[in-house]
Amino acid sequence: MKTIEKIIELQKIDSELQEIAELLGDLPIKVEKLKEEELSLTKSINSGKTRLKELELNSSKLENQIKDINSKIEKHKDQLFLVTNNKQYDALQLEIDHLKAELDQLEIKSLEYLEEKEQLIEKVKSEEENLGSLSNDLVERRTKLEKLMHESSDKKTKLESDRNNQIIKIDQSILSQYERIQSARGGISVVQVNSSACGGCGAFIPPQIVSEVRLGENTQTCDSCSRFLFWDSE
Repeated sequence: MKTIEKIIELQKIDSELQEIAELLGDLPIKVEKLKEEELSLTKSINSGKTRLKELELNSSKLENQIKDINSKIEKHKDQLFLVTNNKQYDALQLEIDHLKAELDQLEIKSLEYLEEKEQLIEKVKSEEENLGSLSNDLVERRTKLEKLMHESSDKKTKLESDRNNQIIKIDQSILSQYERIQSARGGISVVQVNSSACGGCGAFIPPQIVSEVRLGENTQTCDSCSRFLFWDSE
């Protein structure tokens, strides 16, 4: 088999592999991105729920502290009526003021917890709704991807095996040149000569080169686009 024939056969294999890749499209990337989003949302929801439990516990502790301080304030107020001198009265009043100041701080903290809790509940609810929608989308895309991959898996495996068998038949320097052209020219490394024009870029091919291409003894390339040239006698 002539070198150009080996290259043509390799391109046929590569074209079929490219068709499979295009069939899957960017679906694998989208599925992976959805999986990452799902994981991120799940972590955020779990983190939010953990924080909600902490807020519940902290709020409960604060409520007990507030009740305790209110009880102490009422007790001190009752004692104000029982004191017998100004010194005792002032001492009780000072303690009441101190407790009220502490109570104010606890109530502010309690309101902060309540506000954070309300915002967090809304956030977790929204994220759970998004997760449900995303999970449904992910299941649908996974199903589609698995179906496409199953349908093309055997063919892809055979083509990859055929490609490996084909490249060992081609000189390494020619193979490297083929792959460079393939990368630069949208996957098309070898094209037919149409009369005296390159089938890839339309550039004029000199008669001497056309004659060489028709013989197929040595590989010839287009001076304009660098693609390998072949002649289809049919």
